[in-house]
Amino acid sequence: MPKYTGFTSPLVHAPGDPAGYQYRQGIGMMPSAEFFTFFDDFQGAVATNVPAGWSAAIIDTGATVVADSTTPTGALLFDSDGATEGASIYLPETWTLTQGKKFFMEIRVKAEIADDSDVQFGFSDLTATSNPEDLWTTTSASLIAFGTLDGSALTKMLSDKSNSGSAVVNGTRSLTSDTWHTLAIGYDGANLRGFVNGRESVRWTGAHATTVPFGVTLAPFFGWRNGSAATTEGMLDYFRLVIER
Repeated sequence: MPKYTGFTSPLVHAPGDPAGYQYRQGIGMMPSAEFFTFFDDFQGAVATNVPAGWSAAIIDTGATVVADSTTPTGALLFDSDGATEGASIYLPETWTLTQGKKFFMEIRVKAEIADDSDVQFGFSDLTATSNPEDLWTTTSASLIAFGTLDGSALTKMLSDKSNSGSAVVNGTRSLTSDTWHTLAIGYDGANLRGFVNGRESVRWTGAHATTVPFGVTLAPFFGWRNGSAATTEGMLDYFRLVIER
C-alpha cells in the first residue's frame, strides 16, 4: 500500500516573487493548532446592510451595503447618496493581538474615486459606533487601520492604544481610481506594516507598547465613506484575517 505523509507544519503561502506579499510568508493559511484563519468572499446574503456572519453595520443617511451582482466571485457594494456619507461593517469584538505573535489582515478593494473617499480596514475597540468613521478616528480609542482618507489617494496607517487620538504615518503607495487593489496590514512579530498589492507602503514608526493596541479586545472592520462627491462607490471583494495563536 502507498505510504502517505501528513503536513508537518501549517500550510503557508509561497509567492513566486520573494519580494512581494512578505506578510504571508511563514504564516499558516488554513486553520491549525498554530494559526487562526478567517476568510469571507461575500457569497452569502446581505440582510439590512449586514453581510452574513458579520455583527453589524454603521450606516449614514442614504448609505447602503449590498451584494454586488457584477462580481462573479462575490463582493460587497458600498454606496451613498450624500457627501461625507458612508458605511462600516464589523465582526464580533473578540480578537486580541499579542506583541511578538504574527498576524495579517488582507482585503481586495476598489474605490471609484481614490482621492475622494475614505477606504479603511483594520481593528477597532468600538469605542463609538455612531458614524462609520468612528472605527478609525475616535479619540482615545484603541485601533489599527490602513487605507486612504478623503483628499488623497496615498495610503496611510493609523494606530492608537487609548491615547489622545490616532497617530498617522503616511505611506509611499497610492490607490488608483476604479481599480482593484489588494491591501494588507502585516505584523511579523517585530514590525507593523501596510502593503499595497503586496509591496510595503508604510512601516509603523511609533513605540509599539504605547501606540499599538496589543492586549486589547478588538473587532475587525471595513469602512468606506464618500468625500466631497456625493455619488462615488466602493467595493470589497474579500476579507481575510490570520493570527498566530
